Amino acid sequence: MRVTLVNTYHFAGGGDCTYTYNLFKLLQEKKHDVSIFAMKYKEDLEDPNVDLFVSNIDYHELNQRKNLLTGLTVMYRSVYSLEARKKFRKLLIRAKTDIIHLNSIHHHITPSIIFEAEKLKLPVVWTLHDFKLLCPNTHFLVDNAETVCEACKSNRYYKSFIKRCKKNSYLASMIITLEAYIHRILGVRNKVDYFISPSLFLKEKLLEYGFDKKKVLHIPHFIPKHYFKKSIDSSNYFLYLGRLSKIKGIDILIEACRTNPDFQLIIAGDGNKEYKNTLLANLPPNVKYVGPQSREKIHGLISKAKAVILPSLCYENQPFCILEAFAHAKPTIASNLGGIAELVGINERGILVPPGDSKALADAMLWILTNESKARELGENAYNYALQEHSEEIHYTRLYTVYEMAINKKNTA
Repeated sequence: MRVTLVNTYHFAGGGDCTYTYNLFKLLQEKKHDVSIFAMKYKEDLEDPNVDLFVSNIDYHELNQRKNLLTGLTVMYRSVYSLEARKKFRKLLIRAKTDIIHLNSIHHHITPSIIFEAEKLKLPVVWTLHDFKLLCPNTHFLVDNAETVCEACKSNRYYKSFIKRCKKNSYLASMIITLEAYIHRILGVRNKVDYFISPSLFLKEKLLEYGFDKKKVLHIPHFIPKHYFKKSIDSSNYFLYLGRLSKIKGIDILIEACRTNPDFQLIIAGDGNKEYKNTLLANLPPNVKYVGPQSREKIHGLISKAKAVILPSLCYENQPFCILEAFAHAKPTIASNLGGIAELVGINERGILVPPGDSKALADAMLWILTNESKARELGENAYNYALQEHSEEIHYTRLYTVYEMAINKKNTA
């Protein structure tokens, strides 16, 4: 089978990038011909089709120039890209594609490419890594807020403009509002054969927001077999992995660490420069920032951690940092919110705490430190669960079934 994978970036970075990269390797191991369509970026891996990758656009740089022309440039590129559509068609023909598997495509690639799939009568499956198809601002939060917002439900996308959801800016919020309406009017979701939801939470949200239940399928993410390394011994620190952002609850985590000098915390990741600088300038002595790390070093950090902590204030889908913790038999302390809750379970594979509650978070950290044998049991549960539900073989079997369903559906249409 000839599969074309689509994702903004072609390297093992954030959750969507890591999944796409790992799937690329897995499909190759299973003897499929795999092509990649992405955006040109300095960290991209070498690829024979890089000449057809979409040109790079740096939204952070553009956002420094707040004017109407910049806004129009962002809108033109982020809502519907003629360049992406043209190059994608060339790649599909060159690769003799049988099926297209979309991942994160908004803003840099855009759903415009789906129209070329339709013209060529090729089946499309789309693994959703966030909530962009439901929330114009992606994560069900107004930027810089700390409580979940679902004001745009029932296609009331204009609410995102009224609330200035994006960067507290009317211009940025207008762009994401128009984007949501344009994609809705163009019928983007109707041109996808199957949506793959890694979490049951996201699947339920999609159905709640009116998606066709026959087209929404639940397939959890997978963990490559070489990630599974049970780590019994540990040091005395907790670990936060991922993007440095207010919506991830890092401020709440640091606040919890201030209450007890015995809470040693390591933060690994990167994020917005302004937020990061403010964060680093106010770290207590028991919190250490180590910056972004390679996958190998991340696994080393996880293997010695007491637990991995994810205190998100926003809905999460199926965070890869939790799966990596599970693969090392480490428990997780995380917010009882979104897809995290089903992944961690109540005292099954870690401890769930109310989002934004620094005291509950501190209590959970103390419990891990003072209940070593029980914490190890949670880690063992996590490891066994990951083997049962998130192995690459299970994932491949489930995914290949969907590929066949999509191809047969297109052939009989």
